[in-house]
Amino acid sequence: MEVQVQRTTIISHSDPTAVSSEVPLSVFDRFTSNIHIVMLFAFVPPIASNESLIDGLKRTLVHFPALTAQLSDGREHSRRPCLVIGGEGGGALLLEAAVASNLLDHLPFEPSRHFKLLHPLTEEPEHLFQVQLNRFKCGGLVIAMTFHHQVADGQSMSTFFVAWGRAVRGLAIEKPPVFDRSLLKPRSPPKYEFPHRGFEFLPLCPNQDGLSLSERNINPSDIANIVLRYPLEYIAKLKAELNRKYTTFETLSAYLWRKITIARGLAEQEYATIRISVNGRRRLQPPLPDEFFGNVVLVALPGAKVKLLIEGGLSEAAQIVHEGIQKIDDHYFQSFIDFGAIHGDEELQPVYALEGNVLSPAVEADSWLGFEFHKVDFGGGGGRLCGFIPAWVPADGLVVFIPGLGEGGGVDVFVSLIGEHAKVLSQISHTMD
Repeated sequence: MEVQVQRTTIISHSDPTAVSSEVPLSVFDRFTSNIHIVMLFAFVPPIASNESLIDGLKRTLVHFPALTAQLSDGREHSRRPCLVIGGEGGGALLLEAAVASNLLDHLPFEPSRHFKLLHPLTEEPEHLFQVQLNRFKCGGLVIAMTFHHQVADGQSMSTFFVAWGRAVRGLAIEKPPVFDRSLLKPRSPPKYEFPHRGFEFLPLCPNQDGLSLSERNINPSDIANIVLRYPLEYIAKLKAELNRKYTTFETLSAYLWRKITIARGLAEQEYATIRISVNGRRRLQPPLPDEFFGNVVLVALPGAKVKLLIEGGLSEAAQIVHEGIQKIDDHYFQSFIDFGAIHGDEELQPVYALEGNVLSPAVEADSWLGFEFHKVDFGGGGGRLCGFIPAWVPADGLVVFIPGLGEGGGVDVFVSLIGEHAKVLSQISHTMD
């Protein structure tokens, strides 16, 4: 893939002369990975021009000031890490690039190490939000969007992306973002009932629920990224095997958890876990609006001995997943908020900060099924979204569930595994045992 960057622009916040303001990171932001997330979106032509996309982006960023802010470690501005909005610096990085080939030559959109050519660098970037517009010879477009995870979660960026599409089409933002951090309100007095220092933040209690801080690393070149596609008909067959009703995510995550465990060849007495991201917006009472911008995600950690997981079948695995997710309820989220109110001025380091790039025997499962990325419309005569995928991930054990864009819908599952395990998984990924 031949990609040539033709223009680089910094889109600053609306008023660079304004006095800067500080927005402390919430306890959810501080629990989130200190990394850039990369998403790639492919659109067939005809699609809006770069000029229209950039103009719409500028108008949209005015409503999302966190994306043009700067991240402070708290030493200069406050006792807590914070976003610094306004003043000098900051802004969003925009790259315009030309691709020598036709977009259809790269479809269906499959993971590739060449993806790094389609997005800005994510190692120690100067900007919290970056966009690269990759225009193909045929007029097709791949938009690469990278954002610092401590600024926003997937739900937040879904709100942003839909708003950007509306701005390009000359429409007002239908659902404006909500930045009111007072909605994450502690109880009076705050109190927490769960060991958040030890589960979400260091130090970890020894042998707690199968978590481990033993750092394990392998050469990133030994990692493979694959996409498994599950049409609605196949998902229906899986659900028919269950002894009760479970969501599509619960069903597929349990199914892939078992398959990955088999592909890894784990010993029967080993304790396998699946770390599931849980969106708290609708679990908190009263619920937060879907447009709340920031991070409101915690992790459920269902687990089982490998022997039980495999011999118990899909029904047993789905029940374990379901019960694990149900534990991360309003009470748990509120306890976490209260923990932040009590210990927020202390150093808080997430438990996974010391992990390497090998999660085994754990799997990390993230669902993008409830987001609205696939509904983004940039106009331009009808260019449709034909590809939607994370960038290359050099880590073992990540699974991302994405709405299928094919004719039959369904779910596409992005999986990052050690190469030899990914090969086995590909062979057994659609077996019904």
